[in-house]
Amino acid sequence: MDGSERTRRPAPGASFIVLVVDPETGDLDSYGPYGYAAALAEASRRREEFDREELLDVLVVVVPLHPGPSSDGA
Repeated sequence: MDGSERTRRPAPGASFIVLVVDPETGDLDSYGPYGYAAALAEASRRREEFDREELLDVLVVVVPLHPGPSSDGA
């Protein structure tokens, strides 16, 4: 799989999500968080599933998960 240097060599403990986009319907979904290897495996599994269903235009990508602000606003 291609990706930026940051996603090919993620920091230890980094979290990732699998993002799925259907350009025909506009549906968007995400799954995770996963560690890097698990995210790649999940993306591959989903890609194979969409390929079997001949949904070749559906985009399946692994992206880093960036933590949001803490609930106390800090």
